[in-house]
Amino acid sequence: MSNIYLNGQYIPRQDAKVSIEDRGFLLADGVYEVLRIYNGKPFMLDLHVQRLCQSLAAIRLPADIDCMVPATMKLLQQSNLRDARAYWQVTRGPAPRNHAFPAKVQPTVLVMVDPVGPLLPDAPLPTDKALLADDRRWLDCAIKSLMLLPNVLARQQALEAGCGEAIFHRGAVVSEGAATSVFAVIDGELRTHPTDGSILPGVTRAVVLELAKAEGIALREQAFTVDDMARAEELILTGTTKHVTAVTSCGGRDYPVGPVAQKLHQAFVNKVLRG
Repeated sequence: MSNIYLNGQYIPRQDAKVSIEDRGFLLADGVYEVLRIYNGKPFMLDLHVQRLCQSLAAIRLPADIDCMVPATMKLLQQSNLRDARAYWQVTRGPAPRNHAFPAKVQPTVLVMVDPVGPLLPDAPLPTDKALLADDRRWLDCAIKSLMLLPNVLARQQALEAGCGEAIFHRGAVVSEGAATSVFAVIDGELRTHPTDGSILPGVTRAVVLELAKAEGIALREQAFTVDDMARAEELILTGTTKHVTAVTSCGGRDYPVGPVAQKLHQAFVNKVLRG
């Protein structure tokens, strides 16, 4: 069993323990990040660190996270991993259960790594099915919070329907997936919801926006509706674990695996392989 990093110690995963009074456990009072390591190198590391810092600041949690990158690299070395998924979590730590912040904060800092397969030069474009789900989450979705129950329920609903993802909508407006960003090709233009606080500023989403510009793909960060999506030429998901994924069906409609998804997928693979 591999080690994990917990509050300054490298511990076998099965031996790690967190207080039952940890506010992350009792109140979901914490934030997290998930990042990919390709061939021994964390992908878009600066953006992940920046987003974690922004989430910590948003929930007013002072925590020293300088340990997290070195801990990740040490865990990779200990596990002899070159391709992995890293999970970072910071909570407000143990304190008697109370909605108010504790007078003294002792953050709980966790780092875990798990093996994943490498991204190969000839990797095919992933495809998946999705379903539509009401977006019942809180409004501060730009914070990568531990409060994921609506996402969990939506993803479970999707899995039970034979789909890999749930695509949220608030009223008529499509927001994002349960664990992905959503793009649609509408009238030949790639569109995605703007990062206005109501969606997570996805790291892979940011990468894909830059790749689309470099590839000369018409692009607009503007919200679109469920009806707009129903007539889209392509529907695409992006995320740390999904990369660029073409949606083949959603909301009772089949979608083709089109040229925009193919182009973005290959551009993403090339960017990863360039290191």
